[in-house]
Amino acid sequence: MVRYEGREERRKDWMTTLTTFDTEEINRSPLSNLLETAIQSDGAVLFQVIFEPRSDWSAKAQRQKGLLKQGVHSQGGLFLRTLIDGILGGASDEEKQERHRGDTPHEIGGTIHDSQVGGQRSGTGRMGQIDLKNPSHTYNTSIRVAAGDETTAKNLQDGLNHLSGQFYSIDGKHLGQNEYEYKRMLNHGLTYPNGWESVTRRKPMLVTNVEEVANFITVPSIDSLPKASRGGSGGRPTAQSPLTSPNEQVFREFSKGMTIGRAVTALRDRGEGQNDISAIESKNDWWQQLDQRDALSLSANDLTHHYIRGATTGSGKTVATLNDMLTTHHFLDGPTILIDPKGGEMCNNYLRCHRTLFGDLDDVEYIKIPEEDGQVPGIPFFDLRPLTRGAGRERATAKQDLIDHYFQLLRFVLGRETVDQAFVANEVLTNLIKANFDKEYGSDYFSIGKLMQTARDYQKHGKKYDPDKEDDPDVDQSDIIDDAVPKTSDPQVRDILKSHLQKDERQFTNTTDAVLNRIRKLKERDFIWDMLSYEVGEEHWDDSTGWYDKEDIPMLDLKSILNSNKVLLIDTGNLRGESSEIFTVLFLSHLWTSVQSIWTPDRDDYIANVIIEESANIARNEIVYQELLPQGREFNLSLGLIMQYPEQVLGENPRQNRRAYKEILNNVNTKIIGNVATDDLLAESLFHEDLDGDEIKDRIAGLKRGEWVVQLPSYAFDEQKPEILTLKPLPIPPGHREGPFNVTARADSVRSRSRARMCVGRENDAIDTQTSQDRLNNTDESDSASDHDLNDDDTPDGITHKHKSFLDLVFDALTDGVDGYTLGSPMSDLPFSDTAAYLVEEEFLEKTKLGNNELYYEPTKKAEALVDRDLSPAGGGEKGGESLTHRIGVRLAATYYEQQGYEVEMYHNPENMSALFDVYAKRTPESPDNTDKFVEVETSPEKRGHVEEDYQTLAAAPGDAVWVVENFDGAERLLKSLSGYTSKDMSSRSGNFQTMSEALDEPGASELLSINNLRDDV
Repeated sequence: MVRYEGREERRKDWMTTLTTFDTEEINRSPLSNLLETAIQSDGAVLFQVIFEPRSDWSAKAQRQKGLLKQGVHSQGGLFLRTLIDGILGGASDEEKQERHRGDTPHEIGGTIHDSQVGGQRSGTGRMGQIDLKNPSHTYNTSIRVAAGDETTAKNLQDGLNHLSGQFYSIDGKHLGQNEYEYKRMLNHGLTYPNGWESVTRRKPMLVTNVEEVANFITVPSIDSLPKASRGGSGGRPTAQSPLTSPNEQVFREFSKGMTIGRAVTALRDRGEGQNDISAIESKNDWWQQLDQRDALSLSANDLTHHYIRGATTGSGKTVATLNDMLTTHHFLDGPTILIDPKGGEMCNNYLRCHRTLFGDLDDVEYIKIPEEDGQVPGIPFFDLRPLTRGAGRERATAKQDLIDHYFQLLRFVLGRETVDQAFVANEVLTNLIKANFDKEYGSDYFSIGKLMQTARDYQKHGKKYDPDKEDDPDVDQSDIIDDAVPKTSDPQVRDILKSHLQKDERQFTNTTDAVLNRIRKLKERDFIWDMLSYEVGEEHWDDSTGWYDKEDIPMLDLKSILNSNKVLLIDTGNLRGESSEIFTVLFLSHLWTSVQSIWTPDRDDYIANVIIEESANIARNEIVYQELLPQGREFNLSLGLIMQYPEQVLGENPRQNRRAYKEILNNVNTKIIGNVATDDLLAESLFHEDLDGDEIKDRIAGLKRGEWVVQLPSYAFDEQKPEILTLKPLPIPPGHREGPFNVTARADSVRSRSRARMCVGRENDAIDTQTSQDRLNNTDESDSASDHDLNDDDTPDGITHKHKSFLDLVFDALTDGVDGYTLGSPMSDLPFSDTAAYLVEEEFLEKTKLGNNELYYEPTKKAEALVDRDLSPAGGGEKGGESLTHRIGVRLAATYYEQQGYEVEMYHNPENMSALFDVYAKRTPESPDNTDKFVEVETSPEKRGHVEEDYQTLAAAPGDAVWVVENFDGAERLLKSLSGYTSKDMSSRSGNFQTMSEALDEPGASELLSINNLRDDV
């Protein structure tokens, strides 16, 4: 046993104060020391505080203050002082005044500090502290500890010493095995001082005021404990504690619909095992969970503002999504569509749960992509009829919508940079599509094979056009133009396509190769090509309904799905990530076309809920953040975006994808977030009146498995959105494989039924295989003819037109650039790159790898002789003898400044200067600043003499001196070589290129770039 006793410095000092803590300024709790010791002990510890009101001793306090004014502490002291003064002749008035001065408070309630005990103390002396003790409201207080072993008890003796006051202190006394004290403890009794103890300065109990007794009975927050002690406390840090209790309006407004979980609040008992995502024993238990008052649900109207579920793997996203789907199907009207790229058990588990809860699977469709025997869902893509005839849209607008969707598809296949930078190729492709959709000479629908044929004809016949003979009255090339340019009633389309024929043959070939590449690349994924080859003939279109007549043709008929309460499961798990995403974009394009074209129920409880698993890459596509999210509400369409964490949308290019991310955070009003890394933008989008952004991040980081923080949407247009809440998950739904129910999914029979209704194979007439075959035949004939024409006596055996074209493209990429391509991408992205291996083998090319082992090629002398070219840019000035890495660095730097609006020259000697610079970027009205750039690409920065010479050359140039190195290691070696020229010691600096570059401010070194970073930037 340990008993904490009061010890007075002088008699009656029990009237003075103990230490009190300002909890707003001091983070540690008064009981933290004692609790730490108890937690770290092996045995049991029982801590008890017993207190009772003490009689008002205000009169005693006044008498004591009177004694203190006379310089004594008790009546006995006063008597003794008077006796001594009488014997010795008395004290002067000055001496008496001096005796009293020391204990006279300057300010009652002032703060004092002393070296004996840390902490804040009230009062400056005994008299002031007696006033602060508040004699009319004090308590007799007994404090004890019982420990399981003697060592622990002794360690606890000092656990409250830090609460001692200046004159009145707490002292722990080890009582050993004291049976009487233990009985008092069990009987909740106080230990009063006995006769002798009452006259000593040490008493077995304390006299405390309200603030002091609060120190002993307030349980400390776990945050006030050291990390080593927190785990054994059984408590939860503030960051892991539930958020505020929702008001009744929250429960009323979010009471029916898609049930997302149950509110967890600080005012409710969370219960044991509340973090477990548990299975339940009966269907009724699951339904009862949904009927609980604290179950939160999203209505159809709420869902039109979309939602995100973001959490790491293993956090319960899949189970939560299954519950989302089941409750949507039961409580709301309209279809639920799931696109699942994971290829796991999610679809099968849904089938089991649906069958268990609803009795059958009649209203569930299930397909895999691709299906058996390569079958694909019938989805018309190049088809205007739903938009023009069904929805009454203008033809020009409908055409542009489908063109935009096609380019969104291409961005997944070729990459955004590759597609967006090729303005000329994009313009040609756009107008070829418009020509195929021409109202008079084209069609309302066509296949990808027809588009390929049109582009191939344009290239084949366009090569015959001679721009030098355009103004020759004796040469008529009108037949060539008519053969090349598809017939169209739109003069603008014809003029644009005709204008590209007027370029020189090499430029025209490069452009049309890029066009064909934008079509041909889709052929690398047969299932996508087959889907784009799907076309529904006019005989299967019904103008009276504004939709397809699907009786005789299988198709993924979104009209019947959108006007039903069906569940559509689409499993893309057999596809690699990129292919799965391409399918998803294709499906979303068809969905967006369909919802704009089809009448759907206008009931309050109708919603078409489309859930996309692993959706981060999909979410940054324009069809999602520019169309479906902002406009889907008009058509009662909801997107549920399931991902590991919202910031994942930024991907590998945060600057480029930042707009998409911000649009998603703005347009998605319900955010259900598990334990993930939280960025500033996400934290700012979550609202809680008492928490700032960093505190919200801490709350999210403190969530346990299965817990969520949810930002609910506003109740109404002019209402503020509710504060974020903590959610606990619904249980695993009945029928799930991890539950006690033994239910079969019947996946094969559901798939077989859905496949027959929705999917087609190449044997079906709806897949335009004939045009594709004709395209392949024409390609072979054209290539053979071209190869034969080039196989003269000067062309080595085995070298074809394709080989020469690829060599030309490599030269262009390393000198003046290629339309639609930059060296930011590997050269394997160039057209005809399939010829590279042969050219390397035959010593026309040498290969190297940069960055993440990406391939680049350098032409040899043999290649220069074959195509009669060298590596000089159009303006000349090539240095010669440089490495491929140096050449790539020069071309990347040139592209980097070209993209910023500078006039750029490679290997240039500016006027009035003798020096030759790797890159010279001249300022223009479009460039971001008014300073010319002089660039030196340095691939051997350790050669100090060479670097110093280049530094002096750059220092003399009238503009910014820019150095380009290969990587971070190259930067450190360069700065080491420049250590004698920079005002700061840069050789030991660490960080990234940006910080290193910002630190440079020298005449010959004002900016630092790297080849690896430039590859990303361009």
